Amino acid sequence: MSSFIFSTSTIKNSPKIVDAWRDMLSQSFGPLEVSRNSAENFSGSFQTYKRVQLQFNDLRYSGQKLERTRGNIAHFDQEYFSLGTPVAGSIFVTQANREFTIKPGSLFLLNQSLPYTAEAPENEFHVVNVSIPHSLLSQRVPNLEPLYELPINDGSPRGQLLSTFKKYFENGMTQWSESEAMFLREQLVDLIVMLMVNDNNSHTSSLETSVKIAHRERVNAYIKHHHADPHLNPKTIAIACGISVSYLHKLFHSFDLQIEDCIYTQRLETCKNLLLDPVHESKTMQQIAYLSGFNHSSHFSRLFKRKFGMSPSDYKNAYFAFGKFKLKPFKK
Repeated sequence: MSSFIFSTSTIKNSPKIVDAWRDMLSQSFGPLEVSRNSAENFSGSFQTYKRVQLQFNDLRYSGQKLERTRGNIAHFDQEYFSLGTPVAGSIFVTQANREFTIKPGSLFLLNQSLPYTAEAPENEFHVVNVSIPHSLLSQRVPNLEPLYELPINDGSPRGQLLSTFKKYFENGMTQWSESEAMFLREQLVDLIVMLMVNDNNSHTSSLETSVKIAHRERVNAYIKHHHADPHLNPKTIAIACGISVSYLHKLFHSFDLQIEDCIYTQRLETCKNLLLDPVHESKTMQQIAYLSGFNHSSHFSRLFKRKFGMSPSDYKNAYFAFGKFKLKPFKK
C-alpha cells in the first residue's frame, strides 16, 4: 500500500502556490487545471493511499476553480470514477452541459475522465472519496452515466448501507489482508452497481425497439438457464431463440458486449456461488469449473482472476476467513 500527503501550507512562495498545488493534484488525481477565485482563501490539502487498484482520498480545498479539459484527459493513464462523501462545504460542478452542487447529505459517483469544472467558494470544501477504475464498474454495467447521486439521510437504508460499508472499508484498509481487501473491493463495486447505478440507469436506449429488447431478454434468459452446458455457443443460442447468429451479435453490439462474454460472466457468477457454498466446500477447483460449464480449469482460473481480482482459491479462502469472524459477504 502506498500513501501520500500534501498541503499548500508548506509552500512559502505565494506566487507559486497555485502551480505547486496543481502539480501535486495532477500527480495524484490525473492532469487538471487550477485557478484562483479567492486570493485570500486559496488553500488545499489531501491525503491519499492506494491499494487493490483503489485510491482512497481525503481532500480539502477552497478559493479555487478546478477544470479538467479534453487536453488533460488525453494524458490520462487510466479512466476512473470517484465515489465521494462530502463532509463539509460545497462545490459547484459543470459537466456534460449540466450544472449541479455537491454537498453533504449524499453520496456521489462522478466520472472523472470527462471534461468538467468544479468551483469551490471561499469556505473550505471537504470530501472523502475513493477513486475506482472505470473498468471495474463497466464490467458490471457497460453504459455508465457521468453522474449518480444517492441520498444518505432520506430515511432509506440504501444510502446508509453503501456509506457505512465504504466508511468501514476505508478505515480498516491498513488491517485487511490482501485477499480480504480484494474481496471487499468486489463487494463495494457490487453495492455501487446495485444501490446507485441500477436504480438510475435503465440500460436501454430510447431508440431501441421493443422487439430488440424482447429478443435480448430471451437470449439472456436462455444463457442463464443453459450456461452450465459446455457446448453452449452463439450458434446454439441463436437456433434456440429463433434468430440468426449475426442478429444475435447485433443485439449486444450496442452495449459493447460480445455474446461469449455474457456466457462467461454467467458461468463465473455460478462459480463464485459454488465456491462460497459450504455444500461444495470439498470440491476441487476443476470440479467447480466443470459444474459451471468450463471445459478447462486453467481457462476458468484466468477469467475468474480477471473479473474478481484474485484467484478462485484466494477468493474462497477470504470468504471463509470472514466466516470465522461471523461476517458474511453482501449479496446482490
